[in-house]
Amino acid sequence: MGTFLKAICAAAILLAAVYFRFLYSSPFAATWDQVDFALALNRYDLLAMQPHFPGYPYFILGGMIAHIWVDNPAQALSVFNQIVVLSASIPIYFLAKQYIGALPSLMAVLLLQTNSYLSILSAQPMSEGAAIGVLWWYLWAVYLAFNKKAIWMKLLPLFLFSILMGIRLSYAPFGLAIVFLWIKDYKESKSMKRIAAFALAAVLFQSIWIAGLIMNEGSLAGFIKLSYGFVAGHFTSWGGAVTESGEPVWSRLYRLIVHNVVFTGMMSQSYLLIAAGAGVILWFFMSLSRKAWIEYLNSHKLMLSLTLVYFLWNLFAQNIDKPRHSFPITMLLLFTVYVFLAGKTKKGHAVFIMLAVLQLAVSIPLLKEQAKSMPAVYQMAEYLEEQEKPLIVYTWEETRVLSYLSVPYDHKRYYSYPYFQKDVSYQKGKSIYLTNHLAEGFEKQGIELEGQLEKIKEFHSNPLFDPVYGDIVLYRLKER
Repeated sequence: MGTFLKAICAAAILLAAVYFRFLYSSPFAATWDQVDFALALNRYDLLAMQPHFPGYPYFILGGMIAHIWVDNPAQALSVFNQIVVLSASIPIYFLAKQYIGALPSLMAVLLLQTNSYLSILSAQPMSEGAAIGVLWWYLWAVYLAFNKKAIWMKLLPLFLFSILMGIRLSYAPFGLAIVFLWIKDYKESKSMKRIAAFALAAVLFQSIWIAGLIMNEGSLAGFIKLSYGFVAGHFTSWGGAVTESGEPVWSRLYRLIVHNVVFTGMMSQSYLLIAAGAGVILWFFMSLSRKAWIEYLNSHKLMLSLTLVYFLWNLFAQNIDKPRHSFPITMLLLFTVYVFLAGKTKKGHAVFIMLAVLQLAVSIPLLKEQAKSMPAVYQMAEYLEEQEKPLIVYTWEETRVLSYLSVPYDHKRYYSYPYFQKDVSYQKGKSIYLTNHLAEGFEKQGIELEGQLEKIKEFHSNPLFDPVYGDIVLYRLKER
């Protein structure tokens, strides 16, 4: 297959991937976070958790612009995600071109853009899609700043990092690249004033979106109080960090690497992709002689260093029950592997094209399922509408979605069993339902509910789309 034909094939596959992502943008706001984002498009209010702290202002702004043309707010956010992810093809291509030729760089773009899990994330109303896209622009700007002397080139990564933070604050560890950049700059210029000026510029760029949040909150004191509550919650009751979960580090390490990075991020939980991916991984390690291994590590030391830092952040400070939190690790690792392999042999390009076709073939039915099949919480909401009234359903976090759907029955969220008991005592004459997530939460508090609950119905959706609330069991509280 000639170079021109390979380029045409790559472009055609990439266009097909983009087409199906836009065609199957998810119209559902099926989780607490997704509802927060969707509601923010009509009224931005941090105190009302529209969205939740830290506000994601640039993501919401992009969604608001898309909302001008797309009526469904969840779908508008998905469309914005896809635009940003598609735009990332440019920095990925030029990053790859620093190591390999034009056609191999195009192959790297093709393989990353057809990644099935990237397709799923970019079609959801979550900030990960846009964050991944901006991350690539930021990394390209960092590489430019390392190799160019123009002042605006040094400022560009600072500006793009502020955009990244205004989309997804949890990507903060990637700011280490700026520290590396300043260390190099100081070694060359020997000027602390110059570094201080860059640091001031970085603060000013970040202050643009932070000042907007303070104005929205009404005061600096209110903003600080809100931010403290978020940070405290992240590392205690709901954030899923290692400090709160109590899960052994080795168990988190296994889940992070095997389930999140490899099985989900690289393979999208597809056994077809597992087989193909195993072949690529085998090819990669077979290509690594001692000399090639050293070359690989030296060539990608910045990218690999950032990956390692984010890996540790993800392991110890984030909720690894959600593989989307681990996806930057997958993307950066795949970039280094694809660039290494694409530069080794021209014969491998045909293999890359076939792998891209396979990834696309896996993506299309997943995208369609995500856009057309009702999430488990939507199914539960619809089922309860058909039940005899009056009723009330007690949930863990599902109530946020029920509010968004404006269901015609009562629903409440409780985290404390004594408060739940007290509220139940007021519900005379009502059928009382509760979800498995609430029951499991009470059991973790030492409350034994066996014999008090009657299992009514199960609701399921693909856990690849929502690993936490993809399975819901509805119970009815037995009369006493």
